[in-house]
Amino acid sequence: MKISEKTVDSVLILALEGEIMGGDETRPLQDRVYRAIRESRIFVVLDMKDVSWINSSGLGALMACLTTLRGSGGDLRLARVSDRVRRPITITRLDQVLMMFESVEEALKGFGEGA
Repeated sequence: MKISEKTVDSVLILALEGEIMGGDETRPLQDRVYRAIRESRIFVVLDMKDVSWINSSGLGALMACLTTLRGSGGDLRLARVSDRVRRPITITRLDQVLMMFESVEEALKGFGEGA
């Protein structure tokens, strides 16, 4: 999995590419979220446009990021989630906790009040 990043206002946008399979592969994502919190950037959008697949371990990594950010007063949102990636999120009912948006711009809305 590759990660590129940019910041809009105080929101960190992480563009992910490849598969999110958990384990050592997701360590860079989790490390980046922990570093963002240390930098007081607690609002994160994951741009999932180029994510081709996610398994249960990958879902666990996303939930760990979400829990860590929310525990610090922040939040995590997903943008541009493909149907193939959305399906395991929906099947596991994690769509009840993970906020998904059609675009990065939509995901950014609402962060303005607290970001």
